[in-house]
Amino acid sequence: MVMADESPRYDVALSFAGENRLYVDAVAAHLRNASVRVFYDDYEKTALWGKDLYSHLDYVYRKASRYCVLFISKAYAQKVWTNHERRSAQARALEENGEYVLPARFDDTEVEGLRPTIGYLDLKDISPDVLAARIVEKLGPRPVRAGFPHAVDRLWDLRGIPHSDSGERERVQRIAYSFYDALGRMTADERRAVGGVFAFGCDAELPAGVHISLDLLHRVTALSKAELVDLLGAVRTLNVRVKVRDLGVEHEVGELVPDDKDLFLSFWSAGSDDSTEIAHDAVMCSADHFCADHGLEVIASLDFHRLSSAAPPYGP
Repeated sequence: MVMADESPRYDVALSFAGENRLYVDAVAAHLRNASVRVFYDDYEKTALWGKDLYSHLDYVYRKASRYCVLFISKAYAQKVWTNHERRSAQARALEENGEYVLPARFDDTEVEGLRPTIGYLDLKDISPDVLAARIVEKLGPRPVRAGFPHAVDRLWDLRGIPHSDSGERERVQRIAYSFYDALGRMTADERRAVGGVFAFGCDAELPAGVHISLDLLHRVTALSKAELVDLLGAVRTLNVRVKVRDLGVEHEVGELVPDDKDLFLSFWSAGSDDSTEIAHDAVMCSADHFCADHGLEVIASLDFHRLSSAAPPYGP
C-alpha cells in the first residue's frame, strides 16, 4: 500500500493485451509528452531486463503508481500476464478502498473481479489523445519536476520549426539534450559559469558563439575571475569551448578601466554548426519569464522542464 506521504514512482500504469498495443502506444506517447510518469512496458525494456517479472510487475501495479488503467478486451481477459497485473491492481484498490483502478473498454468482455458498477470509459468513442487528456485530468495538479522533458515544443516553436518537419525537431531536441547532459556532468560552479555566459552574455555573434566580459561574469556569478578562467577551461572535455579575447573597446585618455577580457563561448555537437545557438535558445526558453539572476539558478539546477508546454510557464 502506498502511504499518503509517499510519492509513487509512476503517475499511471497501463495494463493491456498485446493485441491492443497500437492504441495503447499512442496513449502512452501523449501521456509522456504531457510529462506524465507512465509505466508502459516499451519504455521500460532496459529496466525490466533480468528482473523477476512476476514480483516486479506485482510491485508496479500494486504499489508504484497513483492510478492503473486497465484496457479491457477479449484478449485482455485471456492473457496470463494481464490477469496477474489486474489482480495486483485490484489488491491495491481493495487495500485503499479508493479510485485506483480505471477501466477503459474496447468491448463488453466480463473480467473476473471487476464489478460492473465501476465506472469505465468506452474506447469505441474515444481516441488515444482524448483518453490521455482524461487521464491527465484525473491526475489533477502534479508537482513540477526539474529535468529534461520528453518533448520540447516550446523550443521548437521558438525556433519556428513546423510540426511537419519531424527530422529537424528530432535534431534540435537531440542537440538540446546533449547540452543538458553536458551540464549534468559539470560541477555546480561549472554550471554557474557556463549558465552565466548564456544568461548575461551577448548573442550578437550567434550561431558561432556567445560572448561576455570576464568582469561582468565575475559580478553576476560571485565567482572570482581566476575561478572562472579555471572552471571554463575545465569544461572543454564536455564540448564547451571558451576563448579569451581582448575587449577591443576604445577608452578615453586617462579613463580608469578594469583589467578585463572578453570570453567567447561555443558548444559543439556532432554534425551541426548551430549547436551553440540551439543551446542558447534552450537556456532562454527554460529561463523564460525569470529575471537573469533567477534564470541563472534555473540552469544551474538543471531545470529544463519549461521546454515543454506541459509545464506551467510561470513559477517553479
